[in-house]
Amino acid sequence: MSKSFKEIADQAKAKWSDDARSVYEAATASFDAELTARAELGTMLAEARKARHLTQPALSSVTGIQQAEISRIERGIGNPTTATLNRLAAALGQKIVLAPAH
Repeated sequence: MSKSFKEIADQAKAKWSDDARSVYEAATASFDAELTARAELGTMLAEARKARHLTQPALSSVTGIQQAEISRIERGIGNPTTATLNRLAAALGQKIVLAPAH
């Protein structure tokens, strides 16, 4: 009988020191926060694009950013550069504002 990945991982984690567990938990929290931030950015981009009645291909045409990259950003799986975000924001009449983490 084969074991699931979760079972194998749980067995390995049970042998971890308190320090290792602490590092893992901190890294997991950081990773989760990054995923949440990317999803929020994607939602804001999609909302701004739709408010201007633009399709992804139309936004791509205006910005020179590939439609596939715009899609990845909107789905929260892209990792856009500052330059990409600036081009998207300018095309959508938006500003990029840094806010404190919540």
